[in-house]
Order: sequence, then C-alpha cells, then structure tokens
Amino acid sequence: MINIAIILTLLVAPYFIAWVFHLNAITGGRIGICAVFLFAAIGHFFKTEQMMEMLPSFVPARRALIYISGVVEVLFAIAVLAMPNPFYVGLCIIGYLIVIFPSNIYAARDRIPFGGHSMGPRYLFARLPLQLLLIWWTYWFAVKGQ
Repeated sequence: MINIAIILTLLVAPYFIAWVFHLNAITGGRIGICAVFLFAAIGHFFKTEQMMEMLPSFVPARRALIYISGVVEVLFAIAVLAMPNPFYVGLCIIGYLIVIFPSNIYAARDRIPFGGHSMGPRYLFARLPLQLLLIWWTYWFAVKGQ
C-alpha cells in the first residue's frame, strides 16, 4: 500500500505546490503525471523480476515486455512535459493505463508480493480508484488542459 501513497503524493503534490505559489496549475498537474510515470518506470528496471511476476506465465517475452513498458513510461513522462500540446500523449497514456490494469488484477488475485499485490483482492479496492484517478488526472491536465 506504500506504493499507492507514493503515487498519490507524486501525482498531486506538484499541482498543490503550483496552486499555493500561484504558478501554472496545468503544468503542476502534468509534472505530477511525469513524476508518477518516472516512479513506475524505475520499477521496470530495478524490480524487473517482481514486475515479471505480475504477468501470467503464458505471456511470451515477459522480461522484454517489462523493459519495453518501462521505456514507454519514461517516454510518456518526457512527452507530457515536452509537448506544448500533449493531447495525443494524454490519450496514449489513458489507453496504456487501461491496457495494463489487468496485470494489477492478476497480481492481486495471485497475491504477487510486489507493490501491495500480496494483500490480494483487498488491494484492488485501493488500486482501482487510483487507476481511475490517474486516468481522470491525465484527461484533465493533458487531454483537456490546453
């Protein structure tokens, strides 16, 4: 569950800092998206074995998929800040978040000991709302927030 707290903090802290100091709130929201994806990408490269366990054994080239998805997450993090209009980046991120969510369900169902998944299905009660928040946040600050 600590991962959920870290992700929430990384996501919302830049927005609130921007709000408190009267900076650009849209940029603060995008910095939050960037921070979350960089944090997630780190796990792909430093916790590769545990990330591989989140995928069913029948999935081919699990290690390669973990590394590729880590690179994709780094690219998302960069693009959401670098693009003056991250509309399409935001749509890609939303699609990605929807596509990867079944791995969280699998990991929670099989109690994979990584990122809170060992709690089993109870973990999904926290993870699903977080995933929905990430999707909404990305829509609001990247897709809609021009």
